[in-house]
Amino acid sequence: MRKIGIIGGGPSGIFAAINVKNENNEVYLFDKNDKIGEKLRITGNGRCNITNTAYYDQFLDKILRNKNFMYSSFSKFDNYSMIDFLKSQHIDIKIEEKGKVFPKSDDSREIIDMFDRLIKKKNIIFIGKSQIIKVDRLDNGKFIIKSDKDSYIFDDLIIATGGLTYPKTGSTGDGYKFAKNFGHKLIEPKASLSPLYIKDKLPIKALNISNVAIHAKGENKSYFEYGDILISNSLITGPAAMSFKARICRDKLTKVWIDFLADYSKESLDKVIVDLINESPKKNLTNSLKSLINESLLEIILEKSKINKDIKSYELNKAMRHDIITMIKEFKLNLDTRENFNNAVITSGGIDVKEINPQSMESKLVKNLYFVGEVLDIDALTGGYNLQIAFSTAYAASLAIKEKI
Repeated sequence: MRKIGIIGGGPSGIFAAINVKNENNEVYLFDKNDKIGEKLRITGNGRCNITNTAYYDQFLDKILRNKNFMYSSFSKFDNYSMIDFLKSQHIDIKIEEKGKVFPKSDDSREIIDMFDRLIKKKNIIFIGKSQIIKVDRLDNGKFIIKSDKDSYIFDDLIIATGGLTYPKTGSTGDGYKFAKNFGHKLIEPKASLSPLYIKDKLPIKALNISNVAIHAKGENKSYFEYGDILISNSLITGPAAMSFKARICRDKLTKVWIDFLADYSKESLDKVIVDLINESPKKNLTNSLKSLINESLLEIILEKSKINKDIKSYELNKAMRHDIITMIKEFKLNLDTRENFNNAVITSGGIDVKEINPQSMESKLVKNLYFVGEVLDIDALTGGYNLQIAFSTAYAASLAIKEKI
């Protein structure tokens, strides 16, 4: 009977295990935690945004790096295959804005419990609280896994250890170490889908702002994102900021510009300001403009524009208006560029996919060795796309192994 070892009890490892298991093999699933799905538990703020309803090309366009690599595995098991799978397991789902798919319960534990039942039902051997110390290949072509508990020998090995994000869940880059031991090239890991950290602190508390544009210019391309943000004294988060960070994480950017009123042109914004001033010319400037932009943010803008916030509105001249408008629409921030994986959703970088067969996820360097999920150099925008990458690559690997048996 063929023995298959899977290192990593996250989304890709779990899905590989339940799909590869049949009556002709034994499957062992290893994880550092005592239970499966620790990272799955916190996805989507604990609600588990498990996939997305975007159609084929639209879905793949959300993959930022190496989307062509995903064509084959996505064709074998796509997002609608995942939705059908959930329905087959009696999981009620709901579809929210931008096609995000969640369990109707809004509880990731429902998904974890489903996977746990399948692992038990299929007699998959789960070895939790297991620290893998070394992975190697024997002269006979089989693999040996040495843990802090025991040693195990397998015919096939799937590495599904994730990246470096949320290290408290056990994602500490072990898969990179194993891959390098087998001769694989590593693309430097970067924190993707994470907040933008501000170098020069702002005197502001947490503030939600809608319809904002973030832009910057890298060495070879320009970046832009539009949407909602949450800004505080030391960071910017929210959907637009997280997606922007995903786009720029492989570029060495130190500055970004925020357009706080992106729905206005400079000309239309000037007209709005003039109208507000004319309505109440004797009010102080802050009171006149606070209906246009949050007062605490407005005070920062006025200070940076070197305009006294207490002047009367009628004292604001054309040059001052120009300075305010420029600051609102071109608010420059210096970034703290140190990598911070603690609050990043996904890792960009990982095992170079040029050394992986895209149809099977098998290593081109080592026979019967497979890599799936976040450990690979594939990452996407937020919205359920990254979890689907985990499921699709895991399914492709499990299918390839079963075809060999």
